[in-house]
Amino acid sequence: MTEHESDRLLSQMLDELGSAEPPADFTRTVVSRITNQPVTIHRTQAKSNREGTAMTRKAMWGLAAAAAILLAIFVVRGFPPAGPGTESTIGAAQRYQAPQIGDSDVVLGDAAVQEFLQSDTFERAIADPDVRSLLADARFGTALKDTDFRRALLDADARGALTNTDLHRLFSNAGARQALESSELRSVFAAELKKSEAALLRPVETAALNSSNAAALRSKAVEAALRSAVETAAAKKVVDADALKRLVEDSSARVALADVGVRNAIENAAVRKMLADDGLRAVMARPSVLQAINRQAFLDAIGHQAFGAAVISRPFQNQLAAEARPR
Repeated sequence: MTEHESDRLLSQMLDELGSAEPPADFTRTVVSRITNQPVTIHRTQAKSNREGTAMTRKAMWGLAAAAAILLAIFVVRGFPPAGPGTESTIGAAQRYQAPQIGDSDVVLGDAAVQEFLQSDTFERAIADPDVRSLLADARFGTALKDTDFRRALLDADARGALTNTDLHRLFSNAGARQALESSELRSVFAAELKKSEAALLRPVETAALNSSNAAALRSKAVEAALRSAVETAAAKKVVDADALKRLVEDSSARVALADVGVRNAIENAAVRKMLADDGLRAVMARPSVLQAINRQAFLDAIGHQAFGAAVISRPFQNQLAAEARPR
């Protein structure tokens, strides 16, 4: 052991000792025992050997001091438990081991987000100018944070409903919107519609139906079902009379609710929530949005498991901003 290593060892042990003090007569006793030990010196050695002996004494004093300090530590802190094998050594190492990183310390999703932003899925999505413009829209971007909304967008009926101009007009009517929020009214309406369609369409030969008169008959069936539904006790119990009246009188209701896909979409709470947002309806009414949200690249992107975390990340926004710049 070099002198430097010895000094470092002494410093380390002093630091570990802390502010604790050994017994008052401990150091004197140790020194007394060391000085009383017999030391044999060969006087026949040359003068050079006397210098070596002086160095030996110096080393002995250093080791004695280290032993005194180490023994003091054991007296104050207690001796380490003796165990078979290397258990004592392992125990000491464990006391000074740095704590492992726990799950709560890890920012989950970062790696997945980075991988997603560098993936072909993301690159294909933002390569489309319509998709890029839609994703860069602050209101739509906020909506995309909602997992239920993203899941709804993966459904063709929901995408059709969210961009349906008749449904937009219907949900812009506060009374009609309140009525459609009622699950009781929607349930009654569905039952009444089956009756109306059966009564109106059954007498007509299938061969005689074309797209025009079939749409007209469905519109009549919807209107009849609405009028019957709003008169039921269940509907009147949960929806005020004015809201029911507005729903029946709104021509957009007859057109929109004649579409089975729209009716299915309205059952989705996320779709109703987004349609109730005036600003989001304005975004979804843009001509390019229908094409954008039906593109496979867009659907692949929002369906990715990391998209929810990516859409709120700064790298995502920076990438969108970079792609939005003129090329």
